[in-house]
Amino acid sequence: MKLPDRDLWVGLGMLLAASIYWFEASKIRISPLDGPVNAAGLPKSLAYALGGLALLLIVRSVVSAAVGAHAAAQSQANASILNLLKPHLRAIGMLAIGIGYLLAVSWLGYAATIVALLLAVSLYNGARLNLRTGAFAVCGGIFFHFFFVEFLGIPLPPGAIFGHLLG
Repeated sequence: MKLPDRDLWVGLGMLLAASIYWFEASKIRISPLDGPVNAAGLPKSLAYALGGLALLLIVRSVVSAAVGAHAAAQSQANASILNLLKPHLRAIGMLAIGIGYLLAVSWLGYAATIVALLLAVSLYNGARLNLRTGAFAVCGGIFFHFFFVEFLGIPLPPGAIFGHLLG
């Protein structure tokens, strides 16, 4: 929960000050010689004015917070829907990359498609297309080829296009 803003605290403090000021002004002795406006009239009027301004500040703060909370709630509702969908949309993107890999592996071969897969996943997850990202994809492709084909002895598709070139 958000803490109240500074205007609310200032308004409450000024309302307390106006109340104390009015209470103290009411202790001023009234002389029998005073007319309709007595010695306590001006201090009490100032206390009323200060209290009224403090109430206006409090109301403005509360209304502003309510309007802001409503706008924030509406914005948060829209953002929460996006936040709920965001991981699913990212997963669908990763699934699409995987499906593309599976469709291309028989034509391009394992070595080329694993390089393309590593490059596509890196770019999809925010990496910039530069020499470093390309080197990562090529080195990763070489590593996976040697690990699965040479070290583990798992035959992986050479591909219809590059299989003739690699023999």
